Amino acid sequence: MRFGMNDVPPHRTPEEWAQILADRGFRAASFPVDYRAPVSLIDAYVRAAKERDIMIAEVGIWNSPNHPDPDRAAQARRVCEEQFRLADYIRAECCVNVSGAAGPVWYGCYAKNYSEDVYKRNVEFIQELCDRVRPVYTCYTLENMQWMVPDSPEQYRKLLKDVDREHFAVHMDAVNLIRDPYTYTHKRELINRAFDLLGPWIRSCHLKDCILEDGVSVMIREVLPGEGSMGPDGAWQTLFERTEALGRDVPVLLEHLNGLEEYERALAACRRET
Repeated sequence: MRFGMNDVPPHRTPEEWAQILADRGFRAASFPVDYRAPVSLIDAYVRAAKERDIMIAEVGIWNSPNHPDPDRAAQARRVCEEQFRLADYIRAECCVNVSGAAGPVWYGCYAKNYSEDVYKRNVEFIQELCDRVRPVYTCYTLENMQWMVPDSPEQYRKLLKDVDREHFAVHMDAVNLIRDPYTYTHKRELINRAFDLLGPWIRSCHLKDCILEDGVSVMIREVLPGEGSMGPDGAWQTLFERTEALGRDVPVLLEHLNGLEEYERALAACRRET
């Protein structure tokens, strides 16, 4: 298991980027440039990471192939293909996106996200994408989300079966599996179920923390790692134990934090749970 960062700290050169990560104890990262960058720059980032033993965990996409506007959807699908090709070129652990909302905001919560039509559309798109790109070194993955496909370990396993492509795999976000008071209070059982069903396909993970706010309405809020419930509830320990038990060097990336100081604090909190 390698702790890393899903963020790009301010830097001037690929060497400075990699050194910032290495100096702070991060051993994995998301790739800091996209497919539009010059090949020479892409190669320089790969070389800088390799020289400092930093794993390129993922190439991110973050758009919606299911956008209701056909032109926007087509553009999103083109970006998926180009980023997937980039991920294979640099031998990243995975190329990651969300399945994509069926509304104007790519990560939004819409009723149509749950429709059978959108599920089938996702299956067909991932099949076509894998067949076009034909990767050798990497896999296409979806980050599980609370309000779109896949929203549970069981649905992710079904999606793997329905897509039926060797280079479609799993991106695991344990906090995103927590979507109601029951899953919040049964985190360890949820994580164990996810690894039981998906373990062999997990290529990369995101690492966060959360807390259930007091009140009569349900509000589960993401917080700085170490300030939420994942550590005290034993969920991180379960997550780290199950990740280590995979027997592979799986990257686990912190994200959504403000500045290097917060990332260092979060990394220290996570290491206390290992």
